[in-house]
Amino acid sequence: MDSMMRSKCLCLALAAAATFLLACDASAATIVGEPAPGFTLPDLADDQHSLSDHRGKVVVLEWINPKCPFSERHAREQTMSALADMHEEVVWLAINSTNPDSSDYLEPAEHLAYNGKHGIDYAVLYDTSGDVGRAYDAKTTPQMYIIDETGTLLYNGAIDDDPLGRQKPAERTNYVAEGLAEHAQGSPVDPATTKPYGCSVKY
Repeated sequence: MDSMMRSKCLCLALAAAATFLLACDASAATIVGEPAPGFTLPDLADDQHSLSDHRGKVVVLEWINPKCPFSERHAREQTMSALADMHEEVVWLAINSTNPDSSDYLEPAEHLAYNGKHGIDYAVLYDTSGDVGRAYDAKTTPQMYIIDETGTLLYNGAIDDDPLGRQKPAERTNYVAEGLAEHAQGSPVDPATTKPYGCSVKY
């Protein structure tokens, strides 16, 4: 009897977990095409940045964690910084949602040194509460978002199609580069969602 009860409880728990995961997936799938969540966060110099400050411009958000090998590889290869430099008309913001209690947490001064080492000259914002990351359902570092001039989310997913970095940068499909080009031409971003890869966000 105890064994049957344990099996029944396990089944119920698995069913509940499956329902939760489906709900999360549905939420992530419907966010593209909807208004991007607003936020106000401090940068490494403790200056405040609000998404609403950039209404009328395209905004790219990059979830970042210097201690994540995936983020570090892209920083070393200058995947994001080179693309940001190519699109001076775009506001590029990195967001670090690492919990201060995590071993992955860097003090702002350490992050600033990391930025200098890798040529990152766009703003890095600290989301130490994790509230903004959760609002965007950010799961990995890196994870990328494109927001249009009206504040509508156009893209959510990976930076490219090469999670393990096995291809030369020129051989990869850079989803953000393609999305920015498509939007500039007045075309829908396609794909609008891809599966992000990298380390889990350390909330």
